[in-house]
Amino acid sequence: MDPLTATAAAGVAASVYILRLGHRWIRLRAQIRRVELHQQGLSERARSLPPGSRLIEKTAHHDVDILIGSTAAARPAR
Repeated sequence: MDPLTATAAAGVAASVYILRLGHRWIRLRAQIRRVELHQQGLSERARSLPPGSRLIEKTAHHDVDILIGSTAAARPAR
């Protein structure tokens, strides 16, 4: 194998590695942004509710149960 072919192969391999790393970083950032937006929406919904309300959200990934205007000690035992 001549030196030019070896250099080209190394360059292609490095480029593919950098592209895969960039793709992984972009996917991770998008996932983080989706979670941030979801949490922001949940906070806005909770702020719009009057004291004594309960916000329950169940999805395939998580369950949220928030009692608005109450302390943790005031929650009934389950």
